[in-house]
Amino acid sequence: MNENVHNDGYHFAYDEVSSELLNILKSFEQLCLQKNRVEKLMEVLKPMAGLPGEVNTVKGLKKASHQPHFMVVTRLTVL
Repeated sequence: MNENVHNDGYHFAYDEVSSELLNILKSFEQLCLQKNRVEKLMEVLKPMAGLPGEVNTVKGLKKASHQPHFMVVTRLTVL
């Protein structure tokens, strides 16, 4: 009986995590769609705002992380 209780707990935890991951995936997909819409809008508005055709990008900006021996490399976009 004790083993059955553990299995029920594992199934419950698995179901909870699966549900949460599905919600995260849905949110991520919505954010990607919104990002694409904003990028398309920026392309349309650039000529009206007098912005250059290409956006200046600084590649490989390094930042120390909380873990020793690791560096986080990010990209910074300047509009």
